[in-house]
Amino acid sequence: MEPLVKAKDLELSWVQPRATRRNFILKSGERIFGQLEFRSDFNSLADASSADEAWTFEQAGFFSPQITVRRAGSEIDLVNCQPNWIGTESEIKFSGGEMYLWRVTDFWATRHSLSNGDGIELVALRSGSGEKVISNLFKQQAQVHITLEAWQLVELPLLVLLGWYLVLQQQSDSAALAIVGAMG
Repeated sequence: MEPLVKAKDLELSWVQPRATRRNFILKSGERIFGQLEFRSDFNSLADASSADEAWTFEQAGFFSPQITVRRAGSEIDLVNCQPNWIGTESEIKFSGGEMYLWRVTDFWATRHSLSNGDGIELVALRSGSGEKVISNLFKQQAQVHITLEAWQLVELPLLVLLGWYLVLQQQSDSAALAIVGAMG
């Protein structure tokens, strides 16, 4: 795995190698810059890694979810995320005081962004793959755009991984609500 900083002038994508596994790779061509893997299909605990660090992400609660980020092997929360009641925005608060905002940016929830506390977009995620392959219809994938302002951030690898995790959780929560609504 390569440091994310080496991807500065490359097109990045989140790729799901197999539709049957919740395992995702941040890559450009054959070069890998990050990985996110859920431990089970039935819970929200995921392992995330970049070239330099590893974390765990977990969502607790359904109607008022709380998402925590910890360094791998630690019990101390590094980041807390509080999604709004419909799951289309989440405040990202680092233990050191840094604040970011993740949000859905279009009606169909196919575009998402991460912004700093001043509202400046740092990372944009657009659902889908650049490859036109039938098997991609069954996979959760996204194209990633990192703005110039974001490349100077020490926490950029974590933000890119967490942003994708939040997209996946938003999609999962929306699907669960649709099922509950259809049953009612």
